[in-house]
Amino acid sequence: MSPSLQGKAGVFVEGEVSSLGSKFAMTVLTGMVFVGALLLFSMEPLVGRLLVPFFGGAVHVWLICLMFFQAMLLIGYLYAHLFARRLGRWHLLLLLIPFINLPLGVVAEPSPGTPFLTLLGVLLTQIALPFAVLSTTAVVAQSWLAGSSLGQNNEPYPLYAASNAGSLVALLGYPFVIEPLCGVKFQSLTWTGGYVLYGLLTVLAWSMLQPGKRPLATAQKTPHQSSASSSPTTADYARWLWLSALPSAFLLTVTNFIALEVGSFPMIWVIPLALYLGSFIVTFRTRGGIPGALGNFWPHLLLTSLLLYLLPLSLAGWGMVIFIPAIFFAICLIAHGALYERRPPVQFLTSFYLTIALGGFIGGVAISIIAPLVLSGLYDYPIILGALAVVFCWSLSPDSLYFWRQTSPILKWGNILIMFGFLISFGAYGYSFFHQKDMCKFRHRNFYGTYNVIDVPPSEENPLGIRKLVHGLTLHGAQLLENSQSSRPISYYYHGGPFADVYEIKPPPRRLAVIGLGAGVVSAFTQPGDTLTYYEIDPDNERIARQWFTFLDRSTAPVNVIVGDGRLSLQKAPEGNGPYDIITIDAFTGDGIPTHLLTQEALKVYLSRLAPDGLLLFHISNRYYDLRPLMKSLGEELELSGVMNKPAIRSTLNPYDRPAQCVVFSRSAKNLQPLIQRGWILLGHNDDLPETAYWTDDYINILSPLSARLRNWIAR
Repeated sequence: MSPSLQGKAGVFVEGEVSSLGSKFAMTVLTGMVFVGALLLFSMEPLVGRLLVPFFGGAVHVWLICLMFFQAMLLIGYLYAHLFARRLGRWHLLLLLIPFINLPLGVVAEPSPGTPFLTLLGVLLTQIALPFAVLSTTAVVAQSWLAGSSLGQNNEPYPLYAASNAGSLVALLGYPFVIEPLCGVKFQSLTWTGGYVLYGLLTVLAWSMLQPGKRPLATAQKTPHQSSASSSPTTADYARWLWLSALPSAFLLTVTNFIALEVGSFPMIWVIPLALYLGSFIVTFRTRGGIPGALGNFWPHLLLTSLLLYLLPLSLAGWGMVIFIPAIFFAICLIAHGALYERRPPVQFLTSFYLTIALGGFIGGVAISIIAPLVLSGLYDYPIILGALAVVFCWSLSPDSLYFWRQTSPILKWGNILIMFGFLISFGAYGYSFFHQKDMCKFRHRNFYGTYNVIDVPPSEENPLGIRKLVHGLTLHGAQLLENSQSSRPISYYYHGGPFADVYEIKPPPRRLAVIGLGAGVVSAFTQPGDTLTYYEIDPDNERIARQWFTFLDRSTAPVNVIVGDGRLSLQKAPEGNGPYDIITIDAFTGDGIPTHLLTQEALKVYLSRLAPDGLLLFHISNRYYDLRPLMKSLGEELELSGVMNKPAIRSTLNPYDRPAQCVVFSRSAKNLQPLIQRGWILLGHNDDLPETAYWTDDYINILSPLSARLRNWIAR
């Protein structure tokens, strides 16, 4: 807390306050703001977790949630702007309304055809009230401070940093402390207790500050502030709007970009959001603003971020996970620092924050709703970078465009070389990106992500040519272009691989089910007498698979595609259709984990639809997470026998194929003997896998498989 916030005023004694009372009052007010923000932003990932079993793990579920939270924040700020000072102590009654939705919980019946409307309805009826009330906290607290004797010598803006500090603690604490240790039911009950504490702090803060007894304080002007006697201009409002809208849009875009590769779950959701809020902590404080000379380097940062976007996927890997968020944070520091430097006097405090909230909401709508409708790929990323360049040119000091004029000759020419290097690299990567040999035949974007159908023409290494289906950044199926070879399964599904092993040991006729359609490659394993049912959450996927690939049409067995989340659809499937002989779970989006498909409750659903001697096949190939210990613990808990394959060495496979990691479960060990004879390893005491806790719908610890993968990497 800054010295100015620890100064005078606090408890009223004939219109004045004691120094001791001042400190206590500021402690209470800061505690109210901190706890309110802690609850608000721990609520976000908690709500996301509550929604996953009903709406699946698509990253756009989280993006819609972010947009909704921004809308509620806008409503909260609008309330603070229009009514908070007028309502006075009646504002305290508002704190009782959220108990309608407490403790937090979700009950939903998802509709794959209208996922956005269904999700929005659930959020409005079951989540909106607590979030909207908590979103008023920071602005109301600052307004109370400015309208009290305590605020006569204290600027209220640093309370915004306290708010964002609470937000940051919540966001970082959730994936690394709360989620690994607590189930969602316990989290919900604890959250309700925290809300009661927040209400008590709010009542106490009001009683000590008594806002309204004095006029709004007039803070000391800074060089960037307009006169206290003049209203902000239209240009001021426009800058506030753009400097808040673009970082908000960039937040959703970066989250989408990373989650499509690494997965959609709280740990991935909160990292960009925590960096976004952390930038407010750094910039919205006494003597805040753009840190140091960072504002002079915005052209370098924007170009570097663009280069990372254009990097070939094979070179991205962990660099995307580490460097893109780091550069995103630096860009937010510049934008939010400029926003703080152009803050108005406290008379216009609520208007300032209302404009910021409106900008955040506009940025959220642009990415979560508009971009999927008008863009066929993740082109919002470079578009936002271009818009940021324009706004920075308009809002920052002109000297930032001519940084080399302020340096020594060595630094000056070094900076020029760096800029030219960026531009040359950008041109080279841009040319490669738009004129690469891999010809993109089709692009599509919807609620569930982006699709690209790419033809790789024949070459010495690839004499037959390949058509690939890329969802997000990951291959979701491939087919040889040579017509005589097009029915041959390749990639993870190659002959001699784990998929072929499982489908070969079960003789026809068989009833087969697959969660996750992709290009429909599993159809290549059907035989006369079989029936095959795909469960696919994306209603557009079947059209893409039939239009650009022939696996479904050439299947030797009837193929049925059921649209909806695989687990929920399988659970609702009529039992009269008979049990399945093989159920394959192959629904990973990128290298992310579909957590709701890998819980104890999920496996019970699969087993309820599995024949007594049937097989559960899980495809768990992954660069970031080792899921084998988790699968072992699930099998032990449900008293299932399990085996895992030894992935092939890439150099021993032909260019079309990829090593795959799979786990198979059965109720009886004898059903797995044919796989053991083919070299599969029985899960048990001698499998060299560490012990770990199994997942449930209530408890998921994403750090466990991540740490297991890191241990494997270090061991090598």
